[in-house]
Amino acid sequence: MNKILVVNNDLDSMELLKSWLETKTYEVKITTNREEVPQLIREFKPGIVMADIMQQQVITDLKENENTRDVRVLLMSGYTKRQETLEIEADDVIEKPFNLPLLEFKLNKLFKKVG
Repeated sequence: MNKILVVNNDLDSMELLKSWLETKTYEVKITTNREEVPQLIREFKPGIVMADIMQQQVITDLKENENTRDVRVLLMSGYTKRQETLEIEADDVIEKPFNLPLLEFKLNKLFKKVG
């Protein structure tokens, strides 16, 4: 089963996202605490980390660590200036609020790169 770790401060919205992702047969864990991310990655072993742009340090830490640099990162951004989001080392970007068919397409694309 494809696993996704979601890192975001908006727990209520992420619970809704988790429910939707689970209907698409993904296994999902969410956290609002970026300090938990390294342990969750070791134990849960997600193929993709969905992280809010405000969690930029999480993304930087993942990409700089040789043990986690291959984990795909889907950056979630409410910003409309795509250039600012592309400067972060994410594998792809999706704008909030989510277009669910586009989100599903991006996740499928990223999981194909993982497998």
